[in-house]
Amino acid sequence: MTRVIQWATGVTGTMSLRHVINRPDLDLVGVRVYDPDKDGVDAGGLCEGPVTGVLATTNRDAIINTDADVVLYMGKVETDTPGCFADVCDLLSSGKNVVATGSRFIHPRSLHESLADGIENACRAGGSSFLGVGLYPGFFGEALAPVLSRLTQRTRRISVREVLDYSTYASHDLVFNAMGYGHDPEDTAPLLSNTDYAASAWIGSATVLAQSLGLEIRSVTGFREVVTTPRDLTVAAGQIPAGTVGAMRFGVEVDCGETTMAVEHLTRMADDLAPDWPTEIGYEITFEGEPNMRVHLVIGSHDEDHSAQGCLATAMHAINAIPTVIAAEPGLYDLSSIAPFVAHWTNR
Repeated sequence: MTRVIQWATGVTGTMSLRHVINRPDLDLVGVRVYDPDKDGVDAGGLCEGPVTGVLATTNRDAIINTDADVVLYMGKVETDTPGCFADVCDLLSSGKNVVATGSRFIHPRSLHESLADGIENACRAGGSSFLGVGLYPGFFGEALAPVLSRLTQRTRRISVREVLDYSTYASHDLVFNAMGYGHDPEDTAPLLSNTDYAASAWIGSATVLAQSLGLEIRSVTGFREVVTTPRDLTVAAGQIPAGTVGAMRFGVEVDCGETTMAVEHLTRMADDLAPDWPTEIGYEITFEGEPNMRVHLVIGSHDEDHSAQGCLATAMHAINAIPTVIAAEPGLYDLSSIAPFVAHWTNR
């Protein structure tokens, strides 16, 4: 039985928590929450699950001192990078393996040497392992594009793109404070209004893909474009006034010599915004070369909510990585260096 701590219970964290509770091979031993209203609540009550006897806590130190084999870390690394990396290092130093979601965990060294050094030192101290995963970034480009490359003779350009409707995504902090929806296009307060910061969300993905293909990155150029909404919009995360940001695309162009790569995210809050941009919901990889290829993935393919299903996919990617991360030698891993893994379904 693998002892698991769930760290954070936002949209993805709640889905992860529900699955851990229901898995017979996983033993939930701790839940870290940030909302005082969740403090002391049984874990099952946070995800419409059965009573577990495990009470959620806002006490960071209590969780770090809880015995466990692995932590599913889903804190808000996009808005509190230093704090989340400090959490992860303390968890690793305490001897617990960590599987984390969030773009800034996908390849820490591509953001700053000190972030990777801190994790590596913590892994040595605790004899533990770390892996950052996700969906996009954290899976689609990093895991699927290298497999597709087996079919190619040569490739001039690899493009990886996500197109989503975020109108049903309920995280006010991410949608408004981080991404900048509902703000004036010139407002510099949102984190992603900074082009370099926006680009940093994808440099880890591009780096892992380049490593998998044996490519050397020569330069990286970030970009961010926004489109305003002509009318007021009511979305799951709140109100978006007319004249403020209602659609955006951002990412990186990467020069690898004979091969270039592009990794971008495109999202809108209404179907009719930015009609000149790609509109087909889902995830796309294109190879331009010999042969030319295009793969399109839809998560939530039976008219489910794409954002919710994407969060479920992210949670499951983290959970399915648990056995491989625990079995790995201590250290910092990414999807180009960790052993391949698949789902571990159980007979019910």
